[in-house]
Amino acid sequence: MSDVISARTPGQIASEINLIKEQSGQMLLVNAVEIGRRLTEAKKLVPHGEWINWLKESVSYSRSTAARLMKTYREYGPKLTSPDGEDSSNVAALHHLGYMQGLILFGVPDEEREQFVADNGVETMSARELQQTVKERKQASEENDQNSEASPGTAKIQEPWNGLETGKQQELERAAEPIPVVTKVIMPKPVRPAESVHPDSERYDTQYAMHRDNILNAYAELLKTLVALDRTDPVKKERNRKEALKIATNMATTLKEYPPRIKTNLKIHGNTTLP
Repeated sequence: MSDVISARTPGQIASEINLIKEQSGQMLLVNAVEIGRRLTEAKKLVPHGEWINWLKESVSYSRSTAARLMKTYREYGPKLTSPDGEDSSNVAALHHLGYMQGLILFGVPDEEREQFVADNGVETMSARELQQTVKERKQASEENDQNSEASPGTAKIQEPWNGLETGKQQELERAAEPIPVVTKVIMPKPVRPAESVHPDSERYDTQYAMHRDNILNAYAELLKTLVALDRTDPVKKERNRKEALKIATNMATTLKEYPPRIKTNLKIHGNTTLP
């Protein structure tokens, strides 16, 4: 798979990564692959010694999270982005997996992974269920190796999570750092009110904060719904996305100046006094 470097800049790549993060309700494996591909590209462009700072400041990732995303791209990218993969039911199943499921599947050898996903209905499993299934598969494989007195050169099953200890659900969840659904809202620093503040100011400010949080929460849930609908009915998903975009655009236009200024056609000249 070729990586296009051309004249793209780290800033452009960061914008694309953040856009994918915003559009992803639940972090899907295909989204993780796209982010991993762009991180791989960016690492070649970012000056030596500035990689960790760039990750933190541009895309809000730790070094370990970026490493896992790039590994996800290396492991799954060739299959998910290959035109031939669309004709394979096993590869098609990978498109519906979540990012965390993809990380857990590092514990299954690459050459057996697609069949394992198809045979076990992985897309319907929770992370805990999948982790247990992978663990049982590993134990069964080790028992078979012992019974057959496999040679020392027999390939070992790849440990999941890139060296992290298995069997600890809390570490598993920390390994897959959540991908933000909504960009961080930077709230302005509170301004100390003047002494003549209206007595109802605090009440209305509290109401504003409540409505603001409701909007942000509803927006996050809307994105999750669009992701889920995209799996079952892409046509309806696209129709709803356009409708939501139109609503959001109208809201943003209205808020550019609100309440609107009162306009009048009356013109006062000189010292003319209105009756």
